[in-house]
Amino acid sequence: MAVELALEVVTPEQTLLAGAAVAVVLRTSEGSLTVLPGHAPFVGDVVAGEVKVEQPDGVVVRLAVHGGFVQVDTSAGAADGIPGVADVGDGPINGVSTRVTLLAGVAELVDAIDVPRAEAAKTAAMARLDQLKAGSARDDAGSSADFEISQLESAIERAEVRLRLAGAPTS
Repeated sequence: MAVELALEVVTPEQTLLAGAAVAVVLRTSEGSLTVLPGHAPFVGDVVAGEVKVEQPDGVVVRLAVHGGFVQVDTSAGAADGIPGVADVGDGPINGVSTRVTLLAGVAELVDAIDVPRAEAAKTAAMARLDQLKAGSARDDAGSSADFEISQLESAIERAEVRLRLAGAPTS
């Protein structure tokens, strides 16, 4: 049996994934990070992109995450409360008890991405962005237009992440 860690991926709407894992791979603003059982305690940001979770049975679950935070905890009882994970240690190293918590504003299983919906969202956001930029060239629309532009750029980025991870063209 592989050494396991406890994993929980949480969004404001739901606990997307909870259970045992043998590895979690993600990107932070500092670069790629692979968390294995016994990893040092850590707190950091998660940038938009793919998170891979290798489960004890060898299955790799892929998630599209659109930013968030990750915490790696190795304190006593770290794995308590995660379904299917037995706490195997009493803290740092002695038997190792590792818990990874990923908090994301938006996250989804790659297999559940609705490609036509992501394409439509990208097209609509790009059209509105072009419209706003053309209008702001003629007059200063103020901070509300700047806010909307920022929101539209974020929507385009989310759609592009979804499309890239689902294997659809993003151009």
